[in-house]
Amino acid sequence: MQRNGRVNSGDVSIFYRAFGARGRTPILLMHGANYFDSYDWISVAEALATDREVASFDKRGFGETGWSPSKDYSVDANMGDILAVLGELKWERPIIAGHSASGRLTISFAANFPDKISRLIVVDSGLAREEGGARSPTGNPPLVFDTVEAAMAHFAKLSNPPRIAHDRERALAALVKVDKGLMLKRDPDFQNSSPQGEGANLPQRARRDVWAELAAIIPRSNGRRSIPSTTSPRKRRRRSSPPSANSPPAREGCLRRYRSETSN
Repeated sequence: MQRNGRVNSGDVSIFYRAFGARGRTPILLMHGANYFDSYDWISVAEALATDREVASFDKRGFGETGWSPSKDYSVDANMGDILAVLGELKWERPIIAGHSASGRLTISFAANFPDKISRLIVVDSGLAREEGGARSPTGNPPLVFDTVEAAMAHFAKLSNPPRIAHDRERALAALVKVDKGLMLKRDPDFQNSSPQGEGANLPQRARRDVWAELAAIIPRSNGRRSIPSTTSPRKRRRRSSPPSANSPPAREGCLRRYRSETSN
């Protein structure tokens, strides 16, 4: 049975969904960005929650979670959100899976808080080398559509269309009615990594290179890392990138495989 809840973290109220009961090592599922939120993980979480607790939460600026007033979507703020959710659930060292844009985030979390995680799973992630993106950090207009079908058509044009592109019920859950139509439940400034206003004065952990973080947590085999440091990030990603995991069956199959390979 699904249990919904909220926990405050920094300047936002985090919405989360939890499934299952205490048992084996719990699993935290983290969604991607274009467009995903915890809704997309419901069927996967239910399938995995037969012998453990499983949870997923809407990242700051997405879905039912609040938009950051200080536009703080930094890795540091997101790591604080993970800590807040784990504390609310009273979990110790769960398995954490990061899909797509959350791959970068979960790697950073594992590197910064190795005592808070037992295993890391990165699913279908581009592993962006730096924070932020090509768009302007702040001042971006929200995505507003005339109809649900227009929203679905917008995402159908992507090279790797998410579920919202072909599932009308899912699309409805991602939209909220506003004066000019239907707005996507995502802060258009979600890629901003530099807090504004009072938030700019708060201390943050120094930004780090994702590949340096990845190298720090990859287990060694016979004294050598399993991914040679001489492999370029681009080539490394092509060699290790899994098949698309945008559809629920694909994600579920991927995580079922990981679950069967673990003893927790």
